[in-house]
Amino acid sequence: MKKDWSKNITNIDDGIFRTINGNSDEMIGIGRCMKAGFPCSRVDITNGRYDAIVDVDGKKLLRIQIKGTTTGSFSFTGGGRSGQQISRGVEQRTYKYTKDDCDLILGVDGKNGDCYVIPIEDIKQWGKTKAISKLQDYKENWDLLKRIVRD
Repeated sequence: MKKDWSKNITNIDDGIFRTINGNSDEMIGIGRCMKAGFPCSRVDITNGRYDAIVDVDGKKLLRIQIKGTTTGSFSFTGGGRSGQQISRGVEQRTYKYTKDDCDLILGVDGKNGDCYVIPIEDIKQWGKTKAISKLQDYKENWDLLKRIVRD
């Protein structure tokens, strides 16, 4: 069993740490794509519908939404915001990702770096979240990137 990674050992404010942690999940996901042999780049647009692009075999660029978790389940939604700076009087703009937003969800287990490669079409019949324990077919399944390009 893998040992969990250390987390916020410097006791940074919780709100600031959530932002830093989300950014680190994106970097981990991009790095893992690259280690699997796929050129991958971060998209630096705050609140965009995807976080990175990956080049699969020089044939197609895929849009990746990277979702990190330490709670044992991945969320397939975007647009929600939290924290002190957010006005509670404003209506939430949360939405579930579709093929119009991205081509795949790359889930990053923030406890150990395991990655879950989930084609966006596969989440259509699911709810807004899914437990990692039910996603084992997607765990470290980098060949799914090639399948998405073929389909």
